[in-house]
Amino acid sequence: MNWVLIILFSMNLFGQNEVCFEIEPNPNLNNQALSCFTKYVNVLDCFDIYAEATIQDSKVLHAAAIAAELLDNNEDGVVDDPALFNRLQSKGALMPIFTYDGSACMDNFEDYYNGDGVSAALWRNEIDPNQPGHWGADASVEEILHTINDVGHVSIYPNIFG
Repeated sequence: MNWVLIILFSMNLFGQNEVCFEIEPNPNLNNQALSCFTKYVNVLDCFDIYAEATIQDSKVLHAAAIAAELLDNNEDGVVDDPALFNRLQSKGALMPIFTYDGSACMDNFEDYYNGDGVSAALWRNEIDPNQPGHWGADASVEEILHTINDVGHVSIYPNIFG
């Protein structure tokens, strides 16, 4: 019986979340601010991930999985807070992933983006799917949470976050 518990514990300890997202081609190539991104993932119809071509697919999918976990903690496929869902969707919440700080794509994005859906960005070297949320290795949780909080929570719940 002890060996069964050890096996089950090991599987839980070393298992990873299954990523159920697919990377799609950028559906907004005609938008000047988004035209330099080639990779796109829509997360729960209210949060978009855009990435440059040089970003590994595993890193793009990791960012999408983090966003989904933060928005849908009970993992039923629906954003846990309907007000947050509506706010993120109406503001076009998104997380851009750039190759590096100051890349041509980042410059283009900063020159042409005029929305209210971005509060942070990720760079390729800030994402490590093997160390989610680990200080100094993976900034995905922090940066995605910045956007969720700033674009969503702060305006929905000003008495708490204001």
